Amino acid sequence: MSANVSLALSQVDRIASLCNFLDHPGMKAAVDQSVPVTMPHDVGSLGFDNPLWIGLGIVGLWSALDAFAERAAFTTTKTKCTKCGKNCFPSRLTSTGKLDVADGRAVEELEDLRNLFAHNYAGRADAAYFKAKKRHVLDSRVSVSLSSGAMFDGEYISLSSAHLRHYADQSRGIIGKLS
Repeated sequence: MSANVSLALSQVDRIASLCNFLDHPGMKAAVDQSVPVTMPHDVGSLGFDNPLWIGLGIVGLWSALDAFAERAAFTTTKTKCTKCGKNCFPSRLTSTGKLDVADGRAVEELEDLRNLFAHNYAGRADAAYFKAKKRHVLDSRVSVSLSSGAMFDGEYISLSSAHLRHYADQSRGIIGKLS
């Protein structure tokens, strides 16, 4: 296994470990013992903002794929995307011919979600988000169910650890297919 593959997979695994932390029996016990009955029964009631940190985990997964692709020279392809018309990250990866439809969809979703969390306000899509460029999966005021099971309502998405785990699994698979 090359150092590039190893580093990319390590980053994906470290990000996915957030899911293990959130789902850990000790965390569940802390919630059970500390959250009043009248509050939502999750770590958010202890002050941890799940959607924000999971969204930032999505940014980290995208960055692992991006760093891997750059070092593997997948960024030199000049293929124009049929959805956004640019030489975007998803078009460069899918033009390899090594990814299947599910992989391509996951990369498109990661691209849109990465922009939504890295360049916007924690999962809130405003006019500036959609004006900047055409998105691959998300559209203004259009509800869409993502491959992870997350629902974008046309303006907002709230991600859970299950969604992050899905994208981490997809990222691992994509790195494996491209290496």
